[in-house]
Amino acid sequence: MKKLIFAPIMYLLASCAGQTTIESGDNQIRLLTNQVASAPDTVAYEDFWFAYLESQQPVNNIAARDHYQSEMAAIESGQKACDAVDWKAVVNNNILSLMPHLTAAECYESVGQLEAANYHKNLFEFIATGILSGRSGEYGYSAFEVASWADAEDLLTISGYEIIDSYIEFANSRNAIYRVYNVREIGGNQVSKIYFDNARFLHRLLAIRYPFAGTSDQLYTDVIQVLASTDYAARHAEGTVFHAEGQYSQAEQAYLDAIVMGSISANISLGRLCLSEKTEKFSINECAQLFVAAADLGLQEAKVFLAYMAYMGLGIEQDEELAISLLSSAEQHLKKGQAEYELYSLFASEEFASINENRAKQLLQASANKNYPMASFTQAIGYLEQNNYYQFEQHIQKSSNSGFSPAQFFYASYLLEEKREISEGMALLNEAAVAGNPAALYERGRIAQFGVHGEPINISQSIREYRAAAFRNHLPAQLKMGILNSKDIIADANPEIAYAWYLLCGRAGNLECITNMGYSAEHGYGVEKSPARAAELYRLAAEEGSANSSARLAGLYETGNGVYKDLEQAIYYYTQAAESGLASAMNKLGLIYLDSENNDIKNYSKALYWFEQAANKNSKYGFFNQARMYEQGLGVEANLDRALSLYDEASKRGHGMASLKIAEAYSQGEPADQNINQMLHYLKLATEQSDDQQLQQILENCTGKKDCNVTHLKQFLSELSKE
Repeated sequence: MKKLIFAPIMYLLASCAGQTTIESGDNQIRLLTNQVASAPDTVAYEDFWFAYLESQQPVNNIAARDHYQSEMAAIESGQKACDAVDWKAVVNNNILSLMPHLTAAECYESVGQLEAANYHKNLFEFIATGILSGRSGEYGYSAFEVASWADAEDLLTISGYEIIDSYIEFANSRNAIYRVYNVREIGGNQVSKIYFDNARFLHRLLAIRYPFAGTSDQLYTDVIQVLASTDYAARHAEGTVFHAEGQYSQAEQAYLDAIVMGSISANISLGRLCLSEKTEKFSINECAQLFVAAADLGLQEAKVFLAYMAYMGLGIEQDEELAISLLSSAEQHLKKGQAEYELYSLFASEEFASINENRAKQLLQASANKNYPMASFTQAIGYLEQNNYYQFEQHIQKSSNSGFSPAQFFYASYLLEEKREISEGMALLNEAAVAGNPAALYERGRIAQFGVHGEPINISQSIREYRAAAFRNHLPAQLKMGILNSKDIIADANPEIAYAWYLLCGRAGNLECITNMGYSAEHGYGVEKSPARAAELYRLAAEEGSANSSARLAGLYETGNGVYKDLEQAIYYYTQAAESGLASAMNKLGLIYLDSENNDIKNYSKALYWFEQAANKNSKYGFFNQARMYEQGLGVEANLDRALSLYDEASKRGHGMASLKIAEAYSQGEPADQNINQMLHYLKLATEQSDDQQLQQILENCTGKKDCNVTHLKQFLSELSKE
């Protein structure tokens, strides 16, 4: 929805040079309101929006809307002239609400009070442009941000859309919610979906730091469930939660309630439940009624389901001619190629019946032939999985050229990493990021953090990009925000916020986030210290395949921290992590087999095997521990040359003790003076790798003297060995 409200606001308001310092409270929003009314291009919309959230106005939202509606009722009934209304008083309790500004501007213009009209017109244009700028409303990550959902409906109405109905879409295990409106332009016939996001407003009402309401499921419990008795979209949303959790009878009732309350979309949700044969009140032969009702009320996507049923003979008589007719009818009201793609998705799924690969392939091609971006993108991914890079490039480029940001990001990554076409790849990545694609924002953050692809390191920019992606519910970005907070890289960082980020993405199933939650609980970082709770979290992630959690859980069993000490369990989980490719677990496993006092566990051949596997992963510890075994003849024939070679590999990778071992070997050579340079080289490495400033200074003092000889170095070596 790139349609702005009036011709005068077809421009985008710039952030402008005249930035205003943000102060919290009602005074700041009043000051900014007057500034916008007189000089709108001197205020950044984000500053205005932030000041609004810091004020009491969000709390007054409903009362302010009631005040506006009561004044309108008085005007419409003839009890009050429009210019008799104190419009500033009406709008000042909820300055972001568009309709009062528009009404006031029209009223004052009608009576010739142009200065007052311009006051409200400037505010209206500033707010409307701020909401619409930089977003498309096509997806959750590009949703238009508003305060109340009533404001969203006003914006749609002002923009010339007819609202058919709306529903609520959850993201990332209910950590975020979007209100999605099914609309069509007045006088048109194409039905489309427009996303709205009011998460920051809801967090303000719940008095919770954004975006962490999801950590305790409050968006669902304190918003959706509270509204479910009066809002059909909220009751429908309850049904989708019951449906996802396998509580089918509760889902059915919630969908029925929502339909009675006015939801059209709930007919489709109930129809899907019916086709899955999970309903109590409907047989499969009655499912079609629900889709017919939705289609008759304006949701043309319902005809796609009916076409699927006709093709498959599912609940209705098999009739390919009818299916083609239904699909053709749906096409007239949806985006070009969308109907075929949605039907393809049904044939490619096992949700209702077995997959029909041939039919699915035909429909996907038909959709791609009509240049539906998602179809070309899906084809591209399929070709990539087949290692057909020529076809992949053809289709991903086609989808990317249409402006489809997921394809742009995917193609940009391919150009940057595989083709090394940096200029074109960065341009495409930036385009996807500007569209709000969270994966693209995250990648730009990574590039800025590490300075890859020829870009300079810019930590401030990387934090901005990561935060933007995290706010759009990108799980790796939320993990990154937790890590940055835990390392005090962010200005207002603290362990509690780090843990909140881990909890947010952990609830959505990110295994690394769950592992970090466990680590925080194990050590008491940002949350109460509880090794037992850490063990539960590690076990949860380990069961889902997290090698890091398996290793952490093994460590708890090895030490008896939070669980009963159990070396067999430790070996089990270390093995699980090692077999997943975690080098640190390979080394830990090798050490248990090497050093255990239990003869039933001690096993030199297994120890050497795991050290070798770790070395294959380029682990300095893997090389060092192998060297120990060859030096001491543990399970192998003693071989000092082999040991020194392995110590050297460990030294090259930063292992201080390995460097010390080599220095010690050179100190034993005859004559020693011939080896002093090599000995000195490895002593310097050892001190640098130990990161001990005092030892480094002692060595520098020694080497700075003319009489610093082998004897001095041997004495230093002895001291360093003790360290």
